[in-house]
Amino acid sequence: MTRKDTDLGYQLGLISFVRSASLLRNSKRVPTMSPRRIRRLSGMVAGGLVGGPLRLWEMARHGRKINQITIDEDPVFIIGHWRSGTTHLHNLMSQDEQFGCVRMSQALSPDCAISTRGWLPSLFTRVFPSKRPMDNLEWPMDAPQEEEIPLAKVTPFSWYTQFFFPREALDLLKQGVLFDQTPRRIANEVRRKYLHILKVASYLDGGRRLLLKNPVNTARIPMLLELFPNAKFVAIHRSPHEVFPSSINLHRKILALTSLQEFDDELVESNVLAIYEQVMQTYLRDRIKIPAQNLVEVAYADLDQNPRDVIERIYSQLGLAGWDEAAPAIDRYIDSQRGYKKNGFSISDRAASIIERRWKFAFDAFGYGGDNVVDLTTPQPAEAVA
Repeated sequence: MTRKDTDLGYQLGLISFVRSASLLRNSKRVPTMSPRRIRRLSGMVAGGLVGGPLRLWEMARHGRKINQITIDEDPVFIIGHWRSGTTHLHNLMSQDEQFGCVRMSQALSPDCAISTRGWLPSLFTRVFPSKRPMDNLEWPMDAPQEEEIPLAKVTPFSWYTQFFFPREALDLLKQGVLFDQTPRRIANEVRRKYLHILKVASYLDGGRRLLLKNPVNTARIPMLLELFPNAKFVAIHRSPHEVFPSSINLHRKILALTSLQEFDDELVESNVLAIYEQVMQTYLRDRIKIPAQNLVEVAYADLDQNPRDVIERIYSQLGLAGWDEAAPAIDRYIDSQRGYKKNGFSISDRAASIIERRWKFAFDAFGYGGDNVVDLTTPQPAEAVA
């Protein structure tokens, strides 16, 4: 598969099956769209029209069953800023068969994931790349995926809508994540549709306890605790010197495939800086709301160097059962990743100076000052993380 084919497949996965209603509710942003993106918008409209009848069929066949699903055991939430190791941690813990997850196939077609599970994932496999474009990490159709991707397809208030409208990123963050002066109806819609996605995931994975990874949830702790008061949280953090260039790379590559607006490096950098500030400051403010026995924080560097020890500590601190049964599968996954070739990133002196000033609160909170500061002025390896 050529790079062009890979990009097209990835693009189709991200922009297809967006609800037509969500597109219409974003019509106020039409004047800000780039004329060069009309073809992309047409593809989204076509995908929404195809998905509409499938959604109606799903609700007719499975709607009542989905509505009756109860998530009896509180989920385990993996949180942390993008590019901090959330995907790596998710992949490790999901080797434990006691956990269910939102899967790739559900993320790509959330409105018809049950009724099309016999054939649509196979079709996606033909066109969707087997590796992520930002870090070449393997992600098959049954791989665990973050629930914000399907949420962005069923409501215009998911923060991932910003990958269509990057100029609105900060407003979307306030509206659908921080709920800053958000009308109650919008907050309720996000909560309701988010819970629906989890119910479908629970159904598809046989009612197993959900293990969920979503960097957006780093700033949604109050909503999650309202839904699941006894939920468990694993928060992972990484040196801001490493997070910054990797986040820039993430935004550039995804926006090149999804954005309906024009964007440039200045906008990307501005968004990355502000998003980190708001998400991580919100987490540091709200983490005290989580009962101490339900939260464990881990450093990416520790996970990278001693993954087995870190995962065992997570099980112990959160009181999760089943470590002895899960350990062999986790060990096999660790062994399978030893040959993985990592990306390399660099950071300029100017960028380092900016983040050391603007993200000083995070350096201090997570102990990345002094000897812990990483010098990335020359290319260094970066993990396959999200």
